[in-house]
Amino acid sequence: MATIALIIVIYIAFISLGLPDSMLGAAWPAMFPELGVPVSFAGFISMTVCLGTVTSSINYARLARHLSTGVITAVSVSMTAVALIGFSFAPSFPVMIALALLLGLGAGAVDAGLNAYVALHFKARAMGFLHAFWGIGTMIGPFLLSYLFSHGLNWRRGYLSLGTAQLAVSLLLVVSLPLWKLSKGTNDVSVDEKNVMPTGEAMRKKGAIAALLGFFSYCAVENTAMLWSATFLVSARGFSESLAAQSAGVLFWGITIGRILCGLFSDRTGDERMILMSHVMMAIAIIMLFTVPEDMSAIALFMLGVGFGPIFPSMIHQTPAYFGAEASPAILGMEMTAAYVGSMFMPPFFGWLGRTTTFAIFPLYALFFLVFNIVVLEVKKRRRFGR
Repeated sequence: MATIALIIVIYIAFISLGLPDSMLGAAWPAMFPELGVPVSFAGFISMTVCLGTVTSSINYARLARHLSTGVITAVSVSMTAVALIGFSFAPSFPVMIALALLLGLGAGAVDAGLNAYVALHFKARAMGFLHAFWGIGTMIGPFLLSYLFSHGLNWRRGYLSLGTAQLAVSLLLVVSLPLWKLSKGTNDVSVDEKNVMPTGEAMRKKGAIAALLGFFSYCAVENTAMLWSATFLVSARGFSESLAAQSAGVLFWGITIGRILCGLFSDRTGDERMILMSHVMMAIAIIMLFTVPEDMSAIALFMLGVGFGPIFPSMIHQTPAYFGAEASPAILGMEMTAAYVGSMFMPPFFGWLGRTTTFAIFPLYALFFLVFNIVVLEVKKRRRFGR
């Protein structure tokens, strides 16, 4: 019973992790004129959030030697709540940057801690559904924002609503702290997270560097799509701000559905086949973005999201099978770091690229990183298993 209760709490925490991830991209077309900055400056906020997540993920193993996963998660969600509420009152762009760092520090610890905990203590189905609940969180932001815009309210009210929800989740996490000691998980894993293989030794395993590049390339394209889809629709396809926020939101619906499918079928298909099917879906969606009329752009974004969905949880779930339970916590931490580096640098790079050329190049950008991801995951497989 304690295990079921704990996994529910973990899923709720991952919903809260997804809440702010979709908000910035959907709100930015309305935010940047009020803040008095160029459209490309969304990349600086995104980069700062990722800087915070990189910092906390790199140091997570050290932090976990002193505090339990439950305590770290409760404190970190509280940090994200403070940051989101601060966004709603921020008077200027520099204040937004400072709050973005706090948001990233909190989110990174939640992401690294819960991914490592679930990968070690629960089966593949739980990992797939974990990231599906993150997708549910990402779906809420754009549709909440579209609702507020249609009722004459602004983006600040949206951030205030999300911050208040985060506070409620942090209180739930505090109340549920005893569950972490009572739960035994569903995997027969005896690894002590406080006494695992050092990071340097783990990273010398064959295929480890290719694994990091897989996370980097995937998060580069996923986070670029999340941040710039609404702007792409406004500037390249002629959508209104309200319609773009709503249409870009279907990307997150697609991601969520893709991750639900991953949770339902990953035990049957296996991680490699799930990733292959995801790559095919992404390729179809990108071709549609090149070819379909403007009014079908939302359908293409939805399909792109479905393709995105299973890749991240499947790559995470591969880690113990590829590298062993003892090395997995260290490699998972570095995989999260690589994911955050891709999330930190590539969306701002695309913002600069779109501003200096045109945001209509997004499909070409997505195609490049799809091919990159396919190549490095094949290298990981061949290096690890000597093929």
